[in-house]
Amino acid sequence: MTRIALAGMPAYGHLNPSLPIVRELVSRGVEVTYCTSAEFREQVEAAGCEFREYPRDVFGSATIAEATRLGGPVRVAGEVLKAAEVFVPFLLAEFEAERPDAVVFDSNALWGRMAAAKLGLPMISLMTTVLIGTKEMPGMTFREWTTMLREVIPNVTGPIATRRRVQRRFGKETYPSSGLPMRGDLTLFPVPEWMQPPSPSIDDTCRFVGPTIPAAGQHLDPELARFLDGPGPLVLVSLGTLHTGTEAFFRTCFEALSDLPIRALLATGARSDPALLGAPPENVLLRQSIPQLEVLRKAAAFVTHGGMNSALEGLACGVPLVVVPQQAEQLLIGKAIADRGAATVLRHNLSHRPVPPEELRAAVRQALTDPSHRAAARNLSATLAEGGGAPAAADHIQNFLETRALNGN
Repeated sequence: MTRIALAGMPAYGHLNPSLPIVRELVSRGVEVTYCTSAEFREQVEAAGCEFREYPRDVFGSATIAEATRLGGPVRVAGEVLKAAEVFVPFLLAEFEAERPDAVVFDSNALWGRMAAAKLGLPMISLMTTVLIGTKEMPGMTFREWTTMLREVIPNVTGPIATRRRVQRRFGKETYPSSGLPMRGDLTLFPVPEWMQPPSPSIDDTCRFVGPTIPAAGQHLDPELARFLDGPGPLVLVSLGTLHTGTEAFFRTCFEALSDLPIRALLATGARSDPALLGAPPENVLLRQSIPQLEVLRKAAAFVTHGGMNSALEGLACGVPLVVVPQQAEQLLIGKAIADRGAATVLRHNLSHRPVPPEELRAAVRQALTDPSHRAAARNLSATLAEGGGAPAAADHIQNFLETRALNGN
């Protein structure tokens, strides 16, 4: 029987694309051991995997959210490197005991790739976003570049020192030469190929399978169900589980959306307190967290940060987007969708400027009233299954292992 170990990145945006793939593998008789933090145990076991808990109090979704808030991607990379010092020995012990046929690792789970490389195990990367370099950066303005560099420069020294320490301890040959995100011997992209800009890093080891979005089935509590079924179009506002949004942004939403003939559901994030915002307008409901897919299936417009998961879930439901990117990768995603007519991008936050209420109101109104936006979203929705989704990802993994076996590897 084939046995696969998966080293996950403990964040919903990385967990969610992986679960349909491992569920498909398990249905085919593959044994999957999934390593991640304790907060995701229930979801992992529900997918049919054997759960392995990372050492506690080292690295989890709260770590990523805080690092994102304080210093962006460079600060997150520094936390990943520090976690690798603990997680690599843990995974080495796990993999030596179980000897999996391959290691699947999230493209940012450095510890998974390093442990697999150390033991000479086949490496399969799950690339939960697109690959971008400086040449693929989406036309950032001078002000946006300056803002980003102000965040990067103070945070870069620590990660460089930690990287050197990690390389000395575990061997420079185990460390990916391209840095994060990482490719493997096989790299699976649960994103549509049209979203990937031309890149020299894309080769014949890369497979675009499209989004692996689960079927419906999340629970709606009675209050939320009544709100979703109320009169007028529904607008969802959510900046994801890591960025969440500021009090100032949600008050802007109050001002921008209160006089529109809509119902607006604002998901403030689990680390925010809706009570601090005061009483919302009559047409606005505040929630810390929501069953996003269920809401999107009833939504007419989606105000989002443009994270890959959220953007693809919105498109899968045929919902036009208003993208408020918080970092360059999300700008790239938003522009790729906007170029195809299904999104408007409001990029103020990239240079730490507030989104003007009148611009947010105009973008939402356009998403609701311009039929070309919804038509474009529905057209893109129809393309998302072209890569084959989770069954295709499982096929690629099994074909990869069979080919290696035939070649005596």
